[in-house]
Amino acid sequence: MTRRITAAALASMAALGVAGVATAASSHSATTYRASLTAVNPAATTAGLATVVGKAQLVDGKKNNKVSLHMRNLAPNTMYLWHVHVGSCAATGAPVVGWTYRTQVGANGTLTSNASGNANTRGRSATFNADPAQSYSVNVHVASPTNGLAAGTIIACGDLKVSKAGGKNKPAKPHPAQANGPTTKPHPPQAKGPKS
Repeated sequence: MTRRITAAALASMAALGVAGVATAASSHSATTYRASLTAVNPAATTAGLATVVGKAQLVDGKKNNKVSLHMRNLAPNTMYLWHVHVGSCAATGAPVVGWTYRTQVGANGTLTSNASGNANTRGRSATFNADPAQSYSVNVHVASPTNGLAAGTIIACGDLKVSKAGGKNKPAKPHPAQANGPTTKPHPPQAKGPKS
């Protein structure tokens, strides 16, 4: 009997210890940032990319930081440079160090468009820790001289903003049959089991 009580007490303490570690580990939850990239003019127009657009998402986790980029309306089958920058699109700072991109040249991530001018890529960092007092942006640059633009010229940019929990809050649409109130008869009461 004493062994059972001791075993139960040890199991309870172990469970509390694991719960405490899980609570402590979750004190820094991941923060998601999103950006809508648009053309940076006049450079984008000069490069022939006046309609370039894209989306970026950065997740600042405790140890697992990641960024993804999806671009449209780029020149077909063309390589571009991209990275996360300190600062906004209006006041771009230096690229944030510590990111490893899916494909890269030096410290620059590369992004190659398909035949339709679309491209997707991502990057990871074990050291990124967003400073709440700082702003961040994602830039796409031409990789080589293009229509008189120097290599490295920014053609698209988006400011990373903290995303609201659960993404965009859209009100749920009512079922068409219920849009103007119920039009069908209510269900009959459920049959109950046999009477005793």
